[in-house]
Amino acid sequence: MSVINHPTGAGSGSTAHVGDTLQLQTAASGKHFDVTLTQLVDPAQTTGRSSAQSGKRFIAALFRIDNTSDQTLSGDGNQDANLVGSNGQIYLPDHQTLSQCGSDTTQYQLSSGHSSTSCVAFQVSTSVHIDKVQYYPGAGSAKAYGEWLVP
Repeated sequence: MSVINHPTGAGSGSTAHVGDTLQLQTAASGKHFDVTLTQLVDPAQTTGRSSAQSGKRFIAALFRIDNTSDQTLSGDGNQDANLVGSNGQIYLPDHQTLSQCGSDTTQYQLSSGHSSTSCVAFQVSTSVHIDKVQYYPGAGSAKAYGEWLVP
């Protein structure tokens, strides 16, 4: 795993891929943290009886969040993450429970020096390839964002 420092997101320098760690900060308080896209599971399965809509599939994005600030950090992957499809469309989280997520939730609250995993579910058309995974701290209100290209 490599660490890439991008003050304004992956688009401003080297390209990040699954497994790379990006250094970001929150919008309001400027708390620093590292976020790693550890895995993108495509397709993913639900844990319950629900299934993807006809012509669609579920995708799980797993993030590792490391609090590198000296203050408590909290967030929610359902507010901060999205996917960009080969059709240019942005896909927002679908709020499903996926088997690939295990006990990981989308929400986290971390004291300084601690880490957690956030697993976010998406529902995407079966004909669309995922080109990018994006992470916007503070539901997009931060100046910096994380972006990983999907092979």
